[in-house]
Amino acid sequence: MTTVAFFDLDYTLLNTSSGIVYIKELLRQRRISLWRLSWVGVQYRLKQIDFGQAHLRLISTVGQSGQAATQPFFEEWVACKLLPHLTAAGRRKIDWHTAQGHRVVIISASIEEIVRPVANRLGVDYLCTRLAVENDRYTGQLDGPLCYGHGKVSHAARWAAQNNLDFPQCVGYFYTDSSSDLPLLDLARHPVPVNPSRRLAKIAAERGWLAERFY
Repeated sequence: MTTVAFFDLDYTLLNTSSGIVYIKELLRQRRISLWRLSWVGVQYRLKQIDFGQAHLRLISTVGQSGQAATQPFFEEWVACKLLPHLTAAGRRKIDWHTAQGHRVVIISASIEEIVRPVANRLGVDYLCTRLAVENDRYTGQLDGPLCYGHGKVSHAARWAAQNNLDFPQCVGYFYTDSSSDLPLLDLARHPVPVNPSRRLAKIAAERGWLAERFY
């Protein structure tokens, strides 16, 4: 049976949040004003806009909301600003799983424009949140479920079916920092909290899960 090792991205393979690094870059390049960024944040917290609409307002500052226009920005930004945040321990763990013949998959709530270049650099598969596009324009909606919480289980199950793998039997490992990932952690034969949040650390201690630190 094929064994799959799933890895969260933010604060797991990365020692930071990709979203925070992305926002800092938009501010540094003056592609978005602090006022507009704050307003988007307020609207999202008040649930006036959803995840897809919030990202549309951010991504439109990169490529006038055109998908093709955003790709060069993200490819360069990920290479220069985000990949240096990949942890050495995370890379070694991926190499170990690859050597064991396991399939390695990044599974992240972050958008594809951020996750895809990281996965391509590491040579692994990826599952993530996708923004809907029509005629090269972002619609402000999501293409499929948000890859978060139970949504990660949906993404993983669909990917397994596409690859003719038995789900959830194929879920051998899942590395993550967040308690929001408990739905997928509960399915893994080897759930591995990495740099766990306070809540996940407490749950891990209660269940006897051994936590790891990626630096």
